[in-house]
Amino acid sequence: MRGLFYVKLKKSINEDSVLFKPNYSFEKRQKEMAKKKKKEEKKQRKLEKQKKSVGENEDTPPPED
Repeated sequence: MRGLFYVKLKKSINEDSVLFKPNYSFEKRQKEMAKKKKKEEKKQRKLEKQKKSVGENEDTPPPED
């Protein structure tokens, strides 16, 4: 996994030795934020596509028979 962040845990006996524990809550929050951003971008693309299609329909004159 990319972007792993760890929390330091110190041993009481020897402070020079440091254990690392993964910070899963941080990773989860980052993943949720990425999903939310992607969803928002998709929503914006759909709105732009709708505006574009509505704009094209208004610009074209009705067919003459």
